Amino acid sequence: MSDKLYYSLSDIRSEVYQNQVCMATLQTMAKTNKIPTIRVMSRIFVPRWWVEQQIKIATGENSSENDASGKQ
Repeated sequence: MSDKLYYSLSDIRSEVYQNQVCMATLQTMAKTNKIPTIRVMSRIFVPRWWVEQQIKIATGENSSENDASGKQ
């Protein structure tokens, strides 16, 4: 990932989910606060920490945290 502080939903769709999730799903997740967002006028942005967290989950990098909490 790049050094961006915020990502658009389109960035997340392509870079995190490899276009396997539709934009409407991401918009719904943002609208229902399942994704943390900020808005600039009509544009929706997601903070970098959330994007990095999703990548760690997908790559299994946070498995030690899951093991400590008892979740797998």
